[in-house]
Amino acid sequence: MATRPRISISVSEQEYTELSALAEKHRISLAWIGRRAIAEFLERYRERSLQLPLTLPTAGPEAQ
Repeated sequence: MATRPRISISVSEQEYTELSALAEKHRISLAWIGRRAIAEFLERYRERSLQLPLTLPTAGPEAQ
C-alpha cells in the first residue's frame, strides 16, 4: 500500500480545544476534520478562483 503525503500544521490552543470538542462530539478524528476542511477549501478555490490573503516571497536568496 502506497503512503499518502502528510502535512503538519500548528493551531492555537483555542482552535485545538474547539476542534477536539467537535471531533469528540461527532465521534470523528481530528485528521478527518483537517482533510475535510482542506477538501472544502480547495473546492471553493476552484469554483470561485478565490484570492488568497497572503503573497509570500519566493524561496531563495534572490527573494531577500
